[in-house]
Amino acid sequence: MKCLRCLEENKSSSLNCEKCGAPLPIRRWSDRNRGKIVFAAIAVILILVSGVAYLFRDIILPAADITGTMSPADKEQYQEESRTKREELKEKLRAVIKEQSVVPEKENKITANADAIPTEVPNVQKELIAGWVIITDPWGRQVNKFRSGLAGSGWLALPARLCLGGDKWFFYPDSGQAVEITGGQWIAGDKVGLWLISESAGTVEGPALAPWNDSEPVSWSSLESAAEYHPIQLGRSRADDPFILSSYPDYIDETGVFLQNGKVVGWSFGQWLPKGYMWRGRTGAEPAYKTLVKYFYNISFANGREEKFARALAMQKGFTGLDRLAAFIEGYRLQPKLALEDTPHYLMPEEIIKQMHILVTNAVNSGEVNKLADMFNGQVLKSIGDISLFMDVVQGIARARGFEAAVAEIEDTGRYITRKLGHEVPALNALHIKYYQDWLQSLVTAGSADEGLQVYGMARSQYPDDPYIHLLGAELTLLNGDWKEAERMLYMRNYPPAYQDRYELLGLRISEMKGQEDKIVIRFPRGSGTIPVTAYVNGSVRQNFLVDTGASMVTIPSSTADSLGLEVVHGKRIVSTAGGILKVREVMIHSIEIDGQVEYDVAAFVLDLPGRPGLGLLGLNYLGRFRMDLKPEEGTLMLAPR
Repeated sequence: MKCLRCLEENKSSSLNCEKCGAPLPIRRWSDRNRGKIVFAAIAVILILVSGVAYLFRDIILPAADITGTMSPADKEQYQEESRTKREELKEKLRAVIKEQSVVPEKENKITANADAIPTEVPNVQKELIAGWVIITDPWGRQVNKFRSGLAGSGWLALPARLCLGGDKWFFYPDSGQAVEITGGQWIAGDKVGLWLISESAGTVEGPALAPWNDSEPVSWSSLESAAEYHPIQLGRSRADDPFILSSYPDYIDETGVFLQNGKVVGWSFGQWLPKGYMWRGRTGAEPAYKTLVKYFYNISFANGREEKFARALAMQKGFTGLDRLAAFIEGYRLQPKLALEDTPHYLMPEEIIKQMHILVTNAVNSGEVNKLADMFNGQVLKSIGDISLFMDVVQGIARARGFEAAVAEIEDTGRYITRKLGHEVPALNALHIKYYQDWLQSLVTAGSADEGLQVYGMARSQYPDDPYIHLLGAELTLLNGDWKEAERMLYMRNYPPAYQDRYELLGLRISEMKGQEDKIVIRFPRGSGTIPVTAYVNGSVRQNFLVDTGASMVTIPSSTADSLGLEVVHGKRIVSTAGGILKVREVMIHSIEIDGQVEYDVAAFVLDLPGRPGLGLLGLNYLGRFRMDLKPEEGTLMLAPR
């Protein structure tokens, strides 16, 4: 006996499969007693043959020729009596044969001849041919596999939803060779079609197909197990060409067929469809062959979103992960062709999102963020509508295009998706805050106070209670030179322990700036041997200087002196420089302004430094007006008025 789970053959006496342990189906009475039926049939035939031989012994073994011992009159009388007796025997034999009702058809054949006795052989039910229907797509992938059974000369009733996505259909009988299903009777909108196996398969016939007589009970046989029920009275519902829908008992929950008088009159489809589909054709008529499997594929599946998804899933050897991801995105640019309830499981949106999530994560981890960012745009992400996938993509955008691009995508596409969802997504808000924090931190590090304060305003409007954003805002305000506002911001709220070190450091910097009020603070690279500073000469010309404590006088280049029209005072002076003894002009500068501090009437030499055109020196005649505090390790020179 064959196991329904693993298809292993077992002994007829076994109750459980010897291979997988699954319960074996209970054999029907006809299966269990088939040998007894055949033996009884053969016995009946032998009895009939013996009876015929005995009754016709005079014909089969004629008596010895007695013509030599009989008169012509006696001979004629004998022959007449033999003919009468033979006709009586024929009538008796017809009556005996007519009473037989269980003789198998193939055991009831009588060779025709002139004296053959006509008999009435009853119709015998043909055995149901059950098997598997396997649906494959254009790329050779198996789309679906389910049970079905043949009726008539090769017809199968198949639910349309189980065939979606496949352009090749095959029927694999439980015993026999696989055959292709080529076409049948179906129009768009039909939930069930009648499909015919290929003519190349030869003659493969199951029980005859007959219209349902709703006034008589039916029997039902499962195509999945050994279950069968009879008699059953079905409830009539409505017509759904070429079927009539009917209701049936709840205990029928498998794919099976309904039969009347040994003929198939309808189908059940278990979990797939809740109604019985009963054939409403004409007696003796085959269903009309109206369409092809290829047409079914084209009208129900081809050139839609789902077909693009199926193609992407089939892309394996020779394709990269980004190739498959691009194919999925191409699918999302098309409209769905299937209703959600009819969409095969492997093409459901949540299954496709799982595949895309893996591909996006792999692209980010492998550093292909630029290609990833180019593949997705806001419209595609809105069409997909999955917030988890969106967050994966945004991380790639942040790495490829920076925090500003990631924040903009969240505030546009991310907010659109959450509005469609109808609720906030805490993980998205957390990512939004993080990118604002990272963006502000990068601007603090770069010393971009003006841009940083603009971004801080945007972040504060979104998340006014975030402590780290607030702390960075205070830091940017101090960087902009406003220590009073920075101090107010710093102490207006409490901070979690994670930010305590940064809070204290910012407080120290504010205190230093408070102590530097009315002082000039010149900042330079830590450990540098030169101290550059920019000053305004006579309130109009921006001049670059180097602080030089070894120079006795301030110097300015001739270009600056000429542009200001400075007059020579005290004539020319002889100075010693690294290039030798030079005669230079001495001029009087009206004012030098550094960091808001202005010093007036500063004498200077007009001198072009070798190799440094346009550069001046701040000598001791200027520096001597201040108390100097030089800290090379911190990169600061503080000049406090004396």
